[in-house]
Formats: sequence, structure tokens, C-alpha cells
Amino acid sequence: MSLGAQNASTWIERLQSDDPEIRARFADLYGEDAETIEGRKMLVLRALETFVSQYGGHREVVISRAPGRINLLGNHVDHRGGYLNYAGISRDTILVASVNEDNTVRLINAHDRFTSAEFSIGQLLPTDQRGDWHRYINSVEITPRSWENYIRAPLLYLQDQNPDLVIRGMDIAVAGDVPIAAGLSSSSTLVVSTFVAALHFNGIDIPHEQQAEFCGAAEWYAGTRGGSGDHAAMLYSKRQALLHLRFFPLQTEELPFPPGYRVVACNSLVEHAPPGIFNERVATYEIGLMMIKQANPDIAGRLDHLRDINPETTGQSVSEIYGMLKDLPIRASRDEIRAALPNDQDHLETLFTPHPEPAEGYRIRQVMMYGIGECARSDRGGDLLKQGDLKGFGELKKLSHNGDRQFRTLEDGFEPVDNRITDEDLDRLISEAHPLSEQAGGYDCSCEELDHLTDIANTVPGCVGAGLTGGGLGGCVLAVVEEDGVDTLVQAVNEQYYGPRNLPNGTLVCSSAEGACLI
Repeated sequence: MSLGAQNASTWIERLQSDDPEIRARFADLYGEDAETIEGRKMLVLRALETFVSQYGGHREVVISRAPGRINLLGNHVDHRGGYLNYAGISRDTILVASVNEDNTVRLINAHDRFTSAEFSIGQLLPTDQRGDWHRYINSVEITPRSWENYIRAPLLYLQDQNPDLVIRGMDIAVAGDVPIAAGLSSSSTLVVSTFVAALHFNGIDIPHEQQAEFCGAAEWYAGTRGGSGDHAAMLYSKRQALLHLRFFPLQTEELPFPPGYRVVACNSLVEHAPPGIFNERVATYEIGLMMIKQANPDIAGRLDHLRDINPETTGQSVSEIYGMLKDLPIRASRDEIRAALPNDQDHLETLFTPHPEPAEGYRIRQVMMYGIGECARSDRGGDLLKQGDLKGFGELKKLSHNGDRQFRTLEDGFEPVDNRITDEDLDRLISEAHPLSEQAGGYDCSCEELDHLTDIANTVPGCVGAGLTGGGLGGCVLAVVEEDGVDTLVQAVNEQYYGPRNLPNGTLVCSSAEGACLI
């Protein structure tokens, strides 16, 4: 249970005095490991001290937290209805907040990298603009990649969804240790921790099962057009369990993580994402599904989401599904897409707006193959986890990464990989009817560094599988490794990746944590 609201100075005194109630609360959230608890307490103290330095110790505050997350299998498919296999980790964003009465939000961050900010909810979202969130976010101008956007997002969406309520302002201090741009969703932890505090201060009741989709819709304000999987992981995760979930509708299942294994996050410490590429890939999914539905009107009514392209839902054989993929273009320009989908012009323009046109066209066939295969893999992965078959799970993880792979590691360098799916490839699949889960496809969101880390990890004895997590094009590789192989893996990536590139060690042995809440 939450410890409630207290003066900031009282919180500090209790944390510094090793208060037994505080210790019990942290044990509930993070487990009994003393080093982990001490690290979490120090992060909370840092946020509180930042708050006191700006606003004073007399203010009554609540402390909200949201954990970073890892996704072991099910990349790029949360918004397609595919399964995800998530865990919250003991790295957090901590938000200390005190309510004010002027509808203004003031922000300060413990990290010097992030400048202080202030905004008025009512001025950003006037009364006459409320009630049409998509129109609003498509018309508003924001500063790209500003941390402030992720605080604004849930507050503005709460205001949009409650147009007659004046959402209360807050004075906020933030501290966090979720690695930034690492594919562990540090930005979404800001959305979720702000959301948790705002619900408390405004007395708004949103059913727990609807909160993840609310936060996902809110984050569109920041410019992305992703799903709600990361938010669900943060809100619904449990210690010592994996969260097997999907949307449309939300379904969650807690799976035990098999004993004797650990997850090691290996941060590439690079970021390569060109503007709009993630929104482009989401648009490609939409375009591919529209083309399949138009070409197959007899099953179109069963295809609400990409995940529905499977034998069980369509009533088709695997070979027939490969035949549908063969009917898709390998790549297509916007003009070619407009010509192919004459009845969907308005929707196409909505899809095109958030990103520039890709110079070589939309990679329709290979992205669709990836998404269909990943939905099958992430579903199958849940069954393998229940059976304790980590080696089988690891093979699926390797396949998943190959669908993003851009380079293959050689003894003397790197060889580019071409993931396009040719007619000849599909003729072979039609003839041999290989399972959908075995098809990597080509989402193409890895990079040389992620591929190198993955290949290093997969050569370490005891590593059952490794691959990128998050959006890709930088960030982290997750390696699932036997417990007694963790040190060997860390040494291998140090010697073969971080050392030769003159980078600091970027590995993190993950520990699970409870979902977002008020401390």
C-alpha cells in the first residue's frame, strides 16, 4: 500500500533513518536484496532533495514511480495486436509532486541535461480544442525530443478527456536512472509516473485495465505513433514474473521466469534513428494490411489486426498466407500506394503525415512478413516459457532479431544484410509450408552496433538467445543467459565491443520490479 502524502522534509528524514515502514514498502516493490533497496532509496532521495531545493521542504508531496521495462519477445507488434513478453526492472523514473491551484505545471530535473520548464495546461489546450485528441496533436507544434513533452502528454490528454474539469497544476521534481535512448522506454516512464500522480491529485478514476491504452494514446502528443505495450509493462508488471500480454482487447497473463537464467541488457551507447522512421514502419503495416484486405474480400472481415493473418483466424493454409504476401509489392512509393488503394486516400494521407517519404519506397512485403512472423513467435514464446523451454524461446529470439538485422559479423568486419522477400523466396515457402514463426522478414531497425552485440552474446556458452529490444537503431540488446554464464557474457562484450570502441561498460544485469505506483 502507498505510504500516502507527506512533507518533503519528512520523507527525507524517514528515508535517511532506515524507517522500517519505508524498508518494507521498498521490499514489496523491489525484493529483499539490500543493495537494490539502497539504490532505489538513494534515487528517491535525489528526487526529494531536488524538489526541496526548488520548492521547499514544507510542501506536502506524493512520490510516483514507473519502472523501465524489458521486452524479451514481441518487438514492433504491440500496436498490431501481437503478444509481448515483458518485465519491469529495478531502474525507475521517480517523480515527486505537489499540487498547486493555478493549472500550471513547473518542472525541474535532478539531471543537468534537462532544463527546467513551466507550462499552463489550460493555455496549451483551450476549452474549444478539447474532445478531438487526434486533431489536436496533429495541429500542435512541439519541440521534438524535449523531456517536457512526456510530462505534458498525460496531463493534456486527461484534460482532453475531461473537458469540463480543470486539471490541477503540479510542482514536480524528477530523478531517474533508466538508461536514456537504450530501448528500455525511459521516455514512457515519464508519461506513466506523471499519469499516476495526476490521477491521485485530480480524483479521476480510470479502470486499471484501461490505463495502459490511455497512456499510449497520450504519448502520441510527443510525436510518435506507437502502441501501449511499454506503458502496460510499467503499469502491470509483477516482481519475479514475466507479463505475457496483448491488446484489442487487453489480455494479460503472469508467467514464471524459469529459475537459473538471467537477462543482461547490453547498451550499444549509440542512436541512429533518422526522423520519422518508426512512424514509417507503423504506416507500412497499415498499408500492407489494407492491400491484403482489398485483395481478399472474402476474409477481410476477419482481419481486424495484423495478428489475425494466421491459419486459425483466416481458415487458410500457411501456403495460402504466403501466397497473399506474394501479391504484395516488395517496395512501393506513395504514388504507387495511392494508385493501389483508391478507396483509402484520406487514411493514407493521415498515415503519411508524421514522417517523410522513404527514398527507396515502403518495404511492404518484408515488413508484413516480419510482423506476421513476430506475432506467431511472441505467441509461441509464451507457451515455451510455461514449459520452461528457454532454449526454444532463445531460438525464437534469435529469429526475431534477424528480422531487424542489418549486418552480419565477420572475422574482419561486417557484411550488409538484405532482408527483402523475393517471389522466389515465397514460391519456396508456398511449396514447403514452413511455419510462420520461422520467418524473420525484414523490419530493418537494427544497426551495426546492435548486430555486433547480438552476435557476441550468441557465441557465449549458456546464452540461449539475444536480440534488440525497443524500437531499435541503437539502444540495448537483451541476452537471456544461464546464471553461471553472466560474468562470461559481460567479459565477452567488454573485450569485443566496449573496449575496442573506447566505450564504457554498458551492461546491466536486470532485476524485476513491481509496476508503477505511488510509493
